[in-house]
Amino acid sequence: MNWAERFGDATFGFLQERPYPVASPASVEAVQQIVQACADENWRVLPLGQGSSFPPNFALRSERVFAVITSRLRDVERLPNGRMLCGPGVPVQKLIVTEQLVERKTIGGLLCGVGDAVTRSAARSFWQLVHSVELLDSKGQVMALAGPASPQYLLGASAAMLLESRGKSGIVIGVEFAADELPFELGRKSLLSGQSEQLPYAVSRQVSNRQADTLSLFDW
Repeated sequence: MNWAERFGDATFGFLQERPYPVASPASVEAVQQIVQACADENWRVLPLGQGSSFPPNFALRSERVFAVITSRLRDVERLPNGRMLCGPGVPVQKLIVTEQLVERKTIGGLLCGVGDAVTRSAARSFWQLVHSVELLDSKGQVMALAGPASPQYLLGASAAMLLESRGKSGIVIGVEFAADELPFELGRKSLLSGQSEQLPYAVSRQVSNRQADTLSLFDW
């Protein structure tokens, strides 16, 4: 497969083909096309910008892996229902203000990544404002999962599986949350550290791992 030729248009942001293909798409549609193409060719997708952290000497251990960077998905819009919708690549400081430094740079990384105590507290506090999360599965199909601010949260599949998932449970393409203005001060809505630790985790590790295996988004 000649990925450079197939995704040569600027909207796909194709960066390299060797040692493994990497693209930084500028739209959700472009991400979706890449994921669908990888599914057709039996390739795995490695989401970057969704909480994955790698050492400087990182190297993929698996062939047939296509890395997709989501940091260019930076749109923020006010929805007719009064809530906000943002892409995973929106910088954290554009949306929220915190008293202490948060390790993660983007909203996708904040929700799906693993950080220190301050970062985890910020992620869980912001998480309580989330109404829904849109994501792509391994076939490039769009899914919408209810967040804790939605009355549908306890009625079915929950977006909580995305917390600290590092992209293993799907590629986040949109986060709908409640906010009157941006950026807003998270400290006013933040939880006490003890309460934060009692919030639902990213389901059980067993369920999370099974879900990741089912979606087969990537492997390293």
